[in-house]
Amino acid sequence: MEASSMITAEAIPDTGDNTSFGYIDATPSTGSTFMDAMFSAMPIIMGAVVVLFIAVIAFIIYAQVRNYRKIKSAGMDPMTLESELKTKLVQSNLLAPKESLEAKLTELSGLLTRGVITNEEYTQARQDLLKAWRQG
Repeated sequence: MEASSMITAEAIPDTGDNTSFGYIDATPSTGSTFMDAMFSAMPIIMGAVVVLFIAVIAFIIYAQVRNYRKIKSAGMDPMTLESELKTKLVQSNLLAPKESLEAKLTELSGLLTRGVITNEEYTQARQDLLKAWRQG
């Protein structure tokens, strides 16, 4: 670049006009004491956050290891535990609709007719069914 094309501070005339446009305060602010305190406490706060984060990660690892050992001691495979439990639940009668009182009494009468249970057993079982039905 040529020296004549460069603008220097001497080339800009000083008009002496120091009018404030309201954007910048003429006296610089000393700042907020709250913000100063926050910035000075930031290393302590960040250290506490890091310690808390490491504690949470350590607890998660502890809980997972504990659950793994508990599942292993129960004789199940921790990798397929959820599938095993779902399979057992589906194959059981836990999700089956509750049998009605009428169906239970009919089954009980059928057992008596076939001679599987005695008359005393039938009477006791019938009373137990009706008592349970009344109690809800």
